[in-house]
Amino acid sequence: MAGFVFACLAEDAPAGRRALLLARSIRAFAGRFAESPIWIMVPCATPLPKGVQNGLKATGAEVVPFDASPAVAAFLFGAKALAAGAAEPRAAGGETLVWMDAGALVLREPNELALPPGKAFAARPVDLALIGSRLSDPVTPFWNLIYRACAVPADCLFPMKSSVDEIAIRPYFNAGLLVVAPGRGVLGQWATTFQRLYQNPRLVELYRADGRYAVFAHQAVLAGVVLSALDREEIGELPPLANYPLHLHDRYPLAHRPRSLAEVTVCRYEEFFENPAWEGAIQVAGPLQGWLRRELGRIIGTQS
Repeated sequence: MAGFVFACLAEDAPAGRRALLLARSIRAFAGRFAESPIWIMVPCATPLPKGVQNGLKATGAEVVPFDASPAVAAFLFGAKALAAGAAEPRAAGGETLVWMDAGALVLREPNELALPPGKAFAARPVDLALIGSRLSDPVTPFWNLIYRACAVPADCLFPMKSSVDEIAIRPYFNAGLLVVAPGRGVLGQWATTFQRLYQNPRLVELYRADGRYAVFAHQAVLAGVVLSALDREEIGELPPLANYPLHLHDRYPLAHRPRSLAEVTVCRYEEFFENPAWEGAIQVAGPLQGWLRRELGRIIGTQS
């Protein structure tokens, strides 16, 4: 089986501390993938604090500076697309690149992230439909613009369902965890296309009408690039617990909601652990409970 490379963006000190927590979770819980390379992509203009850098070095993670256009990096989540595009060509042949949010944790051996034969990309649907293109509705001007700009064939718009509110939508992927065959260049195309499109005058008009279009423009462009670059058969859907939105745990459909955090392979947590009563929200016990208490005390809310 091909090995993994885990990579994420850390654009500032708080993200660097989250990336350190992510790296430590990989080393502690990823099983046979625990010694995989970990790349922390950092814009050249905003180096991480020395304490964070030293912590990452102790885990064996590599801090990778990359050039980021200040204008693009200043736009909501623009730096994420640029960092992913910079990470992709560094992955050697045969490796699978797992692109993650810094605010994620690996809690079990992530076998579900291995790409099956014939797949070049896998992700979860978005958590909430929000600006997503609903199957029940005509394609909106926003999505028409994305599809045309990315040259998406009309017959590529297969159905999927948003994870939390379970709304039938056209393809729209959660960018918090992406599994790619790096040789296909999907993340590089994402970065290039986002830079070309994000200030398109028609998009800017839509941003002004509804700010959510600006927030999720990076994710919409990702969908357009994936649908344009890959055949339907090359696109996979990860199972729910491979990229679980822990911050939405109380809203997650009961049929797929884990009883225990130990059942989750990868979670994204946002502000979940900032609530002192987080342990009452989901069952957690044993070594994982002890590890979380210790590591959260060391990292969350600290200054480096």
